[in-house]
Amino acid sequence: MVAAAFTQTLILRGLSNNRIIHVPMTLSDVAAAYAIMPDGNSFLQIPSDQAYSLQDLIVITGGTDTNIQALWINGLNSGIVINNKSNLNTGINRQFQSGPVAFKAGSMLRFIQAV
Repeated sequence: MVAAAFTQTLILRGLSNNRIIHVPMTLSDVAAAYAIMPDGNSFLQIPSDQAYSLQDLIVITGGTDTNIQALWINGLNSGIVINNKSNLNTGINRQFQSGPVAFKAGSMLRFIQAV
């Protein structure tokens, strides 16, 4: 298969004031490659004003060579595995809709592709 970059969008919600943040990301369809944020960094720093939860992760199309992503929080692998195909924009029940994950204020997130 031919590797092709794809995009995904994170939807974060503030736990105290319900502020919603949409973060578009670009992912290379290559194992061990980090997702790239809109500012060109390979990490996303959660705002420091409050804790946030990941309410949804919407993958557009997905890759052909990679199937999953690992979520790293503050430089450590969280053990959370994101299945790209389960989180496609056409899916009715995506992974984090039924089980949001909360992050402390100021946390740094990275998403790394795996096979």
